[in-house]
Amino acid sequence: MNKNINCFICTSKLSNKKREKKEESSIFKEKNALNITYCENDSIEKFEEDVSSLIGKNKTLLYFLNKKFIPLTISITSVIFIMIAFLTISIYEDFLKKMILETPSSFELKDYISLGFVIFLFLSLLFMPKILDAEGNELKNLINSWFNKEIRKAKRLKLAYSNFDKKMGIHLYNFDLEDEKHWLWSIFTTMILSRFTNIYFYIRGDKVESVKKTLENLGALNIKVIKNNKLQKSSNIDILLSKKEQIFYSLLQLCSTIVTQSKDKKIFISLELFEYCGKNFIKSDDENHLSFGFQSFINRSFEDFNFLSQEKSLQIFFTNNVNFKTLKSQKKELAQYLRNHLEDCISKFENPISLLILYYYVKELVLDEKRVIKILEKLISSIKEKQQYELINDYWFEIAGFMFDSNDINSFESSVKSYYRKISISTLNNLAFLFERSGYFEQSILLNKYLYEINPNKYILSICSLYERMGQFDLAYNSLPKELNLGKNDKPSDIEIRYYQRKAAWIIISQRNDNLKREAIESLEKLEKLLFSHNEDNNPLWLWHFYNIKANLCEWEENYDEAINFYKKCLAIPALGSFEYGATFVNMAISYRFKYILETIKNDETINKAINLGKMGVFLKESVGDRDEMPIVLHNYALNILYKISNNFDKKLCNKVLQVTNEALEILEHTKSIKRLGMVLIENFIAKSLLNIDTKDIVLKLERNISIFGKNELEQMKHIYNEFYKNKKIEELNFL
Repeated sequence: MNKNINCFICTSKLSNKKREKKEESSIFKEKNALNITYCENDSIEKFEEDVSSLIGKNKTLLYFLNKKFIPLTISITSVIFIMIAFLTISIYEDFLKKMILETPSSFELKDYISLGFVIFLFLSLLFMPKILDAEGNELKNLINSWFNKEIRKAKRLKLAYSNFDKKMGIHLYNFDLEDEKHWLWSIFTTMILSRFTNIYFYIRGDKVESVKKTLENLGALNIKVIKNNKLQKSSNIDILLSKKEQIFYSLLQLCSTIVTQSKDKKIFISLELFEYCGKNFIKSDDENHLSFGFQSFINRSFEDFNFLSQEKSLQIFFTNNVNFKTLKSQKKELAQYLRNHLEDCISKFENPISLLILYYYVKELVLDEKRVIKILEKLISSIKEKQQYELINDYWFEIAGFMFDSNDINSFESSVKSYYRKISISTLNNLAFLFERSGYFEQSILLNKYLYEINPNKYILSICSLYERMGQFDLAYNSLPKELNLGKNDKPSDIEIRYYQRKAAWIIISQRNDNLKREAIESLEKLEKLLFSHNEDNNPLWLWHFYNIKANLCEWEENYDEAINFYKKCLAIPALGSFEYGATFVNMAISYRFKYILETIKNDETINKAINLGKMGVFLKESVGDRDEMPIVLHNYALNILYKISNNFDKKLCNKVLQVTNEALEILEHTKSIKRLGMVLIENFIAKSLLNIDTKDIVLKLERNISIFGKNELEQMKHIYNEFYKNKKIEELNFL
């Protein structure tokens, strides 16, 4: 071992390597230095071939003699010695026979020669152990090299590197990938240490102690550790990674926002998701299962590989040093895994980046949309908590789009599937705050207007503040009421609210009982006082029932425009489901139908509005599988169409009535209900009559059940029947 050797262990400098591809040479020569880079699965033969190629035509005479002539000479000499050895044994055998069998006899010249060979064999056997153990073990090594393949390789490497100046700087990259028993250390590094004086090892930061110990075991005495700052140099580090590191490298890419396919943005990493998947998704019996921890790989990715960079505590992103892989099958497998562990992920993840990536993985796989909503609600709360406001600008609008105008009923159809209608009130409040922080003042105003009915005093102040932030001082001033109408009571209980909703108001108004109308109005006034005499947020369902009852009261009084306004308030209430919104559309369609009936000059726009709103009601009710009220919804939709047909026959619309009423009759038969049976039957009868389809079965059902229909229903049946009978479009029904 060279006692003057200087070993330098350098960290965070792996990117200085000269080798860019595994297929390239492992050795690169500069003016006064050799750069040698090891990649996993490189062989000692490759190292020998690469250095031989580098030497090329510049091979010295000494190298040629060492490489070609001397080994051949040694081989020939060895064969000659073996031949002499065999000859000596034969001579010894003949000499021994002569000594025993022919004695006494005279010695001739050839006998003296035989005796000389016998003495040579004796002395060779006697002194061979001492010769083999002589200082330097040169002969022993020579013999070993003749029989041992590895030693022959080491000698050839040593001969090749003897062409280089001993004082050259030797820069060894990635040698920490193997342990000290590997040929890289036991043969190659040992040879380098014995030949050169200045050797630099470029390794991973967490491998310093291990490499230092290995060098000490190899006899290196003067070892210095150089811990460099992270180098921002762009370089293909992929080739230096082990198979184990490649697994984590792929997983790291899977746990990034590359899944969002936003190529123009920084690719953020979720170390939280990375560690979760690493511990659970990677199978423990995998042959490539990592022996080192997640944090070690992350540290290497920051300091040694230059894969990761960081701006904020939770915002870690890929550098330009990363070569992205396709990983299609791995993405599908990971998506399935995350979907199956969705609730566990939501409860554990705190980083908004984790939840963002989780959403994109599972959004197409989760059948129950409520599970997706849970991800988004946790995402919004974590963005607010971690103050990662720029994520709203970068990702939120790609997920949910822009906020709709809740005062525009025409936007409901386009926004019915909007996430804004499905997330909770508290989440909407957080989102309004985040919109403001992100500078989306108009979006925040729309959200506050959407929430306005929940607590007018609270949200009008937010709207005023937002107008002021936008510099629209007149709008800010005019949006404020002259005085705040602050309540002094505590928030009522659900029992109080439901009492006035159901017993006092809803039951009376629903049945149009004139004798109890005054009581219904008083109950409604008490309900209004309960709802608006406190300062806390109202339950959205309380408000929906209140405005729905108010609208029904207006319908009772034939004030349909006012009823429609109250129904619009119902649609403007946030965080309700398709059941409530569907019922509102059905009821609003009824108001438009009544408006049309009362019009002296029929306006097609009015009845078309009723039909379109009724269609939306059917869609929303069907989306929640509401079979209880579905016959009522379908009958009203059919009735809207029939009133249009009564003035302008349309065969396509007539077929639609037939389809809708057949579906309603099927449901009524299945549920054994008679609610609105009369209306469905008469509507079905009219459609069949207009289409010249046999009506005997429907007429029979009408006649058989005429006695069970209520007074109000019977009047509606006669009204629509007369609309068509007066022009002799349908046959006469005497029992009506």
